[in-house]
Amino acid sequence: MADSDHEWRRWGKMDPYFGVLADPRFRKGRIEGNRVEFFDLGRLTVEERLATAEQHFGYFERRRALDFGCGVGRLSLPLAAHFDEVLGLDIAPAMLAEARINAERAGVANLALARSDEMLSAADGRFDFVMSFMVLQHIPVARGMRIFERLLSLVAVGGVAAIQLCIARPDDPASRLRYWAQRNVPGVRQAFNLRNGRPVAEPLMQMNPYPLDELLAMAEAAGFKPALVQPYADGRFEAAQLLMQRG
Repeated sequence: MADSDHEWRRWGKMDPYFGVLADPRFRKGRIEGNRVEFFDLGRLTVEERLATAEQHFGYFERRRALDFGCGVGRLSLPLAAHFDEVLGLDIAPAMLAEARINAERAGVANLALARSDEMLSAADGRFDFVMSFMVLQHIPVARGMRIFERLLSLVAVGGVAAIQLCIARPDDPASRLRYWAQRNVPGVRQAFNLRNGRPVAEPLMQMNPYPLDELLAMAEAAGFKPALVQPYADGRFEAAQLLMQRG
């Protein structure tokens, strides 16, 4: 079975910006002409999440923020404009190296970057804002649920967690078979890549749906107020953005 950490490290080496945001404009050979747009989209995401959180929950402190699965810094860099300090965590050394370059280019000095693990051991203390966007969906559910619980534990009292995840994927037999074969049968992923005009060695990008009711129950048990749940369509998948404030 494919290992999500190994896949993500390969994305970091092969095509980091596309790995973060799967749009052809952000492929390795095209990113230089679209770099501004790439980071503008990240800035808009951060600004929208912060504004929605404040509209729904009221004012919350802007001291420390955590970006789990920070990749090349698409969200970490704009978060640094709103918080005194930001910590970006990622499993892929190549992603972190690229994020450091981007922070230096942007003159961002209040962003720290660190290698992640399942317990997020590099994250010490509590954070006023914990964000994870298009990350957990690429992690197997059993492991991702543990990470979700750990993310909640890092939110300060009065702080907010903004977490996006997949909640359903196509359930027809053909889709299930294709996905299973690409993950488990040697050579099938490479054949699909060739057919679709992608690099032969391009890794699989897992899409794992999470049980929304269980996540909300977990947040409630951890002392969070009722969550704002915003479902939306993400191509063939159903996704949701969760905003949760710790009471």
